[in-house]
Amino acid sequence: MSGWRTYARPVEGADRITARAGTDELLIEADKVVRSTDPYLAGHFPGVTLYPAVFLLDGIRQAVGSELRHAPALAAHLGPGGPGEDWLELGTLGSARVLRPMLEGDELRLLIRVSAGGPGVLRAALDCRRGDGVQVAKMTVELVRGGNP
Repeated sequence: MSGWRTYARPVEGADRITARAGTDELLIEADKVVRSTDPYLAGHFPGVTLYPAVFLLDGIRQAVGSELRHAPALAAHLGPGGPGEDWLELGTLGSARVLRPMLEGDELRLLIRVSAGGPGVLRAALDCRRGDGVQVAKMTVELVRGGNP
């Protein structure tokens, strides 16, 4: 199959995002409140609002894509972009551990550390905690430039 892929509008991965660029890494903090009114949650686990871990993966992708402008060296590491150059996709899932359920009303803080990986790849490490400081998930992923959003 050739040509650009098209996508449905994703679930908002974060309610608030801030970033701080270092010499060779980008540190991102993203906050997300788990709400039963978010699209797709009603059918995920009927009777209980349970935040799916795959939404954390998309939250990483969205946060890094939106904040990459703060780290030009990392953006350059991805190589030249074309249409949709700020659209990132999951290249590889290194590890994913969900340690606690993420339930209705939980305030999640996604702490994402982004660094250069292999050629054309960014490595992102997630430490996700609830508002009370308890770690609920941790993941490592590799991100690559994507197609047309």
